[in-house]
Amino acid sequence: MARFAAVLLAAAAALLAAGRLTHAAPSTAEVFWRAVLPGSDVPDAVLRLLRPGNNFVSETEADGVGAPNGPFDYQNYERSSAPYGYDYKPSSAPYGYDYKAPLEGGEAAPGEHHHHAGGGAAAATTTTVFFHEEAVRVGKRLRFHFPAAAPAALGFLPRHVADAIPFTTPALPAVLALLGVAPGTAQAAAMAETLRTCESHPLAGKAKFCATSLEALVERAMAALGTRRVRAVTSTLPRAGAPPQEYTVRAVRPVDGASFVACHDEVYPYTVYRCHGTGPARAYMVEMDGAREGAVTVATVCHTDTSRWNPEHVSFKLLGTKPGGAPICHLMPYGHIIWAKNVKRSPA
Repeated sequence: MARFAAVLLAAAAALLAAGRLTHAAPSTAEVFWRAVLPGSDVPDAVLRLLRPGNNFVSETEADGVGAPNGPFDYQNYERSSAPYGYDYKPSSAPYGYDYKAPLEGGEAAPGEHHHHAGGGAAAATTTTVFFHEEAVRVGKRLRFHFPAAAPAALGFLPRHVADAIPFTTPALPAVLALLGVAPGTAQAAAMAETLRTCESHPLAGKAKFCATSLEALVERAMAALGTRRVRAVTSTLPRAGAPPQEYTVRAVRPVDGASFVACHDEVYPYTVYRCHGTGPARAYMVEMDGAREGAVTVATVCHTDTSRWNPEHVSFKLLGTKPGGAPICHLMPYGHIIWAKNVKRSPA
């Protein structure tokens, strides 16, 4: 107990010191990134996590910030079914959808689902959740809704600070006190869920880890891919989000590799990424133009082997397919990362 208290005191002191850090100069994490990933820029979304004083969105843009990441709240991968881990239980409702019967007003198109926002007589919107690889073609049209960024309030902590804070379920009560989170609140429940997800056992042969600092994230992605030559692939999306609209694909660029590591930010007072191996997959950078406003580039993963997925997985229901069928694709929301091997191309 004395040792545990000493760890918490050290963490508290480190947090206070972190709060006094200036962002005028590159952080040690930025220096680390540039040292181990030379020639690779820190993605904008990650850079902002290292500089949380620079708000992700302005006050006028901040509707929904701090809430779950809307239709792209990736949660609890292994527990439900698919080896790549989408849990579509109503309690966690990734993507913010109820995957029961279609809503009144017509059925959604394949790969789409209706979503009711707010309460009362809320208007229904439709967005693409999963899609087949054939949709990743120039000229194809997909309907998406991109929610506002919902970053962790503290962003990425310096590694020595993150490492000083226990990241286990038994330590949660003391950590709540350390971080000023009241027990029994929605935030405390979300933290407990994040810990449970990170502590769950990975599927056999599949890489899985949670990282609480940028350095740990990079190092463990390297270990999972078996090489120090890696690169981070992220979507270029508006931090303030974009309303549901139809997008037309205008360019598709393959990402080298046959399997990847995907990382999704979890709900916690400071940044925590939960990462997992994709298994056999293809990845793309897909450039799209919105029908009403804005161009976006979305990092997209297409899982090429679904033979081990649960037949009840929601993607099969939305697309009308079965395990082992055509590849199933999904995009990566703002701030989520695909780690790929950095393949050195031979000169032509």
